[in-house]
Amino acid sequence: MFFNGFLISAQKKMQQHRGSGSLYCGVTVIGVLLLVVLRLLPGSPFGVYAMGEEWNYHERNGIHIKCSFFDTVNLTGYPSFPNGSYIYEGVIIPSHYVGTFDYIYKDLVDRIDVTPHVRGCICKLKPCINICCPWGQIYNYTECQKDTNTKQKWPEPLINVTLNNGSVQSVNIYEQFVVQSFRPCTEMFSLVPEVNSYDTFQLYENGTLFREDDQHYIFKNEFCLVPTSINDTDLYYTINPANCDMFHENTTVKIINGFAMLFSIPFMLLTIAVYLLIPELRNQHGKSLVCYLVGLTVGYSLLCCLLLVEGIDPLGLSCKVFGYTTYFFFMSAFFWLNVISFDLWHNFRGTRGINRFQEKKRFLLYSLYSWGLALLFLIFTMLAQEYTEWPDYLKPGIGGGQFCWLDMTNWSAMFYFFGPIMAIIVANTVMFVMTAIKIHSVQREMARIIAREDSTRNLRTEKDKFGLFLRLFLIMGVTWSSEIISYFVGADKKWSKIFYVSDLCNAMQGFLIFMLFVLKKKVKHLITNRTVRVRSLRQTESVTVAGSSYSMRQRFMDASQHIRKLVVIRNAFANTGSGVHSHAV
Repeated sequence: MFFNGFLISAQKKMQQHRGSGSLYCGVTVIGVLLLVVLRLLPGSPFGVYAMGEEWNYHERNGIHIKCSFFDTVNLTGYPSFPNGSYIYEGVIIPSHYVGTFDYIYKDLVDRIDVTPHVRGCICKLKPCINICCPWGQIYNYTECQKDTNTKQKWPEPLINVTLNNGSVQSVNIYEQFVVQSFRPCTEMFSLVPEVNSYDTFQLYENGTLFREDDQHYIFKNEFCLVPTSINDTDLYYTINPANCDMFHENTTVKIINGFAMLFSIPFMLLTIAVYLLIPELRNQHGKSLVCYLVGLTVGYSLLCCLLLVEGIDPLGLSCKVFGYTTYFFFMSAFFWLNVISFDLWHNFRGTRGINRFQEKKRFLLYSLYSWGLALLFLIFTMLAQEYTEWPDYLKPGIGGGQFCWLDMTNWSAMFYFFGPIMAIIVANTVMFVMTAIKIHSVQREMARIIAREDSTRNLRTEKDKFGLFLRLFLIMGVTWSSEIISYFVGADKKWSKIFYVSDLCNAMQGFLIFMLFVLKKKVKHLITNRTVRVRSLRQTESVTVAGSSYSMRQRFMDASQHIRKLVVIRNAFANTGSGVHSHAV
């Protein structure tokens, strides 16, 4: 009710202030642009660089800096020159590459405020490379400490580097690169080509690492060199690169998608409420849309928990419950999407005039199809994971010790999830094309034969239904198709980041559905009528109750007055009789 009132008041305000709306928007845009300019101007009292000239603080990747923090070294204690330049390990750093920082980065994410100190953009002048801990130290799960291992010794700081001409040469890392002590992530894994053939790599002379197994380039900020013990009998460590553990890293993209889903869920609930409360929307399509949104809402809610909640044991019962329940509701949502597409196509074939009993029967069949097939897929997935001896790459991976959701690192996700989804999207696309062809033929036939008002109205109704199907196809089909394409591409390709936008749109699907299916003119009109009807009914009930109370009081007063009149008349006759008798005596 609050939502209905909000829509009505918003419409009234828009009509009242239509003329001043554009002026207000224009002033707002200009104000925002001015604020952005002021924020970016160096030396501005409102900007991020509001400070005296003696300080030259730098953001991590700001506009007015020569490099990011990760391309700098601490110049404290190193020789400087009168012109502001410094010398570091034989490299002269000009003054325009020197600045004062009041923070450092512990890793790629965690920033720590420290005492202001001078740093220089040395990686702009010479290639840099990271070592996970200072030479002679190892990481003990929390910090770097001195290596006390007596079995292996530290080798010469040599590593094979691929030169620009394609040749491979063993170089001293302290001579070829500027060595920085920096560990990008807390959890990392090292590449050990001496043991695993898929761990082969190439290190280029510009400091970039190429992982040959997945053909992935890793920039110098994303890996570090670490001493590796191959065998206990080896006398020396082997220096190999280590990069972030992608399976355990709670990346920024995952967090953004998780919060986008949380933002989307209330809008799905609002859409469900509108389609349940408005009688005109409780038709076959509306009920199917509600069932689709129920599956999507539960699936998104549980997936948010898997993305944002920490400490879920991948071998525990809760992990399996979350994973299997999420799988069931996502699959049911896609089967309901297929039902919506089929029902619209079936209606456009020319079938008309089904009664209420037939509609209930059809909805029951649709429910058995959607929920039943989702249950069958769930049973098959659970049997494959829990009760078969299949290799891991053929199992779904839910609750298998590493994932609470499907294992997206191999082709099992294609077999259990993306394959059925792809088949459903293809079927929906075929029905969409067939429906479009049918509408086009009907439109041509009507234009050729007759152009009466009732025929035009019927065609408009048909096209409105097709518009609903088109919205469903675009919002639900295209976004999930891009999700499948991103699965084929993989998350480790450099250009796979273009799918971040489609992932975000997919996570915000509830908001998009709300905008298209609730905030359209017809539905807003139905909400307004529903609100007015409810208010009128309440007022009528109030008037009726008040009128009934008035009539009862009036009848009671009339009856009381009538009784009093009868008493008066009776007393009058009694007094008259008494007087006659007295007179006779």
